[in-house]
Amino acid sequence: MNIDHEMPSEPPDGDPLDRALKDVRKAEHDLEAAHEAEERAERELKAAEHELEEALHRETDIIVNSRERKVPGHTVTFEQVVLLAFPANGPPPPGQAYVYSMTYRHAASAPHAGELGPGGEVHVKEGTIFNVSRTVQS
Repeated sequence: MNIDHEMPSEPPDGDPLDRALKDVRKAEHDLEAAHEAEERAERELKAAEHELEEALHRETDIIVNSRERKVPGHTVTFEQVVLLAFPANGPPPPGQAYVYSMTYRHAASAPHAGELGPGGEVHVKEGTIFNVSRTVQS
């Protein structure tokens, strides 16, 4: 007997419908995992942004001429420290000028200790110590 129509041959990997369903389930699983990873990354990003915001706006306790002072952030300038050391700084005597000298230690920036001059700045951490002296220059 001669049969002219052929039986469809089954691929070696199984039924095409089963393969397609398996692929759909795998894709759904991968999509769900990606969605969970995205949500986790968004939570981590929000937490990191919050930490950064707090760090930028946090006050740091420093010591200026043996007195504890609070400064915003983690960087101070020579001029800021002079104002903290001499808050009621009146004008110098006529024909004279004030000259300030300053040393620091236990700073966050390198070097951790040294002298700071006008226009300079230093990165501070809790407990950075400044010694500021004022002399009259004629």
